Amino acid sequence: MYRQDWLMRQIETITRYVFSLLLGKGAALRSDYHLETKRPEAGDANPLSFRLGALLRAERPGEAEDLLLAAVEEGDPEALPAGLRFYEALNELPDETLARCDFPREEILSGLKELCAAYGYDLSLLGL
Repeated sequence: MYRQDWLMRQIETITRYVFSLLLGKGAALRSDYHLETKRPEAGDANPLSFRLGALLRAERPGEAEDLLLAAVEEGDPEALPAGLRFYEALNELPDETLARCDFPREEILSGLKELCAAYGYDLSLLGL
């Protein structure tokens, strides 16, 4: 139980930290950073965010993470904010759901660190 709480806090700390660096002071405390739930109109919303959210709602986080990592490799400018939201949403899932999806919380932390490293964010300031 303690390990799960610690992991959840680490994931939350990283997402807030990088959002604040990415979007400015106070941005990480806003509550409107969520994966898109409506299909994006042309130029309207982030299609990557929508696809990640759809896969997550379908309890297919492994496929969503593969999609995210492909977007990072392709240089999609929306991959970082969409990825942060994705890992944040994954972290909010109950342990039972993660177990059913065969996606341990440790994998959330690992993927989040990999995402941040791909964009040059040094997490050593957080002791990670």
